[in-house]
Amino acid sequence: MNKPAVRFRPVAPFLMKYIILSLIYFISFEIMANQISELRWEKRLLIISYENIDDQIQTKTEKFIFYNKCEIEDRNLKIIFYEKFENKDFATPDFINNKYGIWLIGYDGMVKDYSSDDKIFLRLFNLIDSMPMRKDEMINDQC
Repeated sequence: MNKPAVRFRPVAPFLMKYIILSLIYFISFEIMANQISELRWEKRLLIISYENIDDQIQTKTEKFIFYNKCEIEDRNLKIIFYEKFENKDFATPDFINNKYGIWLIGYDGMVKDYSSDDKIFLRLFNLIDSMPMRKDEMINDQC
């Protein structure tokens, strides 16, 4: 009796599948990250870019949020933090460009104000309240 010849499958097809699946996996993370532009015309944004969790910008922002929850909600303001230029939910916008600080983004997606420190909080609500679309929203303020 003749034994059937043992065939070894070439490694190349397996290797190609592995490479293709790896590429799809890593590319999908970039695609899955939301763009802040997806919030255009839905939310005003406050973008906070800081280096470490104990940075002054980050801690003062947390304090600002705690004491101004109602005002932040009234102004339809979403706050997004970027630690070391990264955020798990949103891709890093180009305007950050390796800078730390605080940006106010209007409904139209444009940068309305920037500060490298927390001084933006002193003028933030007045600046937002002077925006044309905000005038109509003020009728429904809860604070």
